[in-house]
Amino acid sequence: MIDKVQRVLGAQYLQKSAGKYKSVSGEAQGDGLEVSAFAKELAKVSSELKKVPEIRNERVDVLREQIQSGTYTPNLTLVAQRLLAAGILQKEE
Repeated sequence: MIDKVQRVLGAQYLQKSAGKYKSVSGEAQGDGLEVSAFAKELAKVSSELKKVPEIRNERVDVLREQIQSGTYTPNLTLVAQRLLAAGILQKEE
């Protein structure tokens, strides 16, 4: 990996010395990691999403009640469109 960095930045940028790499200024450079602001935001959003349940229990309870009472009427056009979009059904010509 260091070889690739040297090819990109120039061999004079890094010099190996006793397992550490030194910059041209002579300061030892250890391994490090810098995380971008986008990566930090992505980690924050990911953490928040983990808190949200995959199953919306309130919605499931409402649908279950409608099905059991016989009042559930799905939008069949919307169901067909989503099945076509998912590639589960093929449109007849």
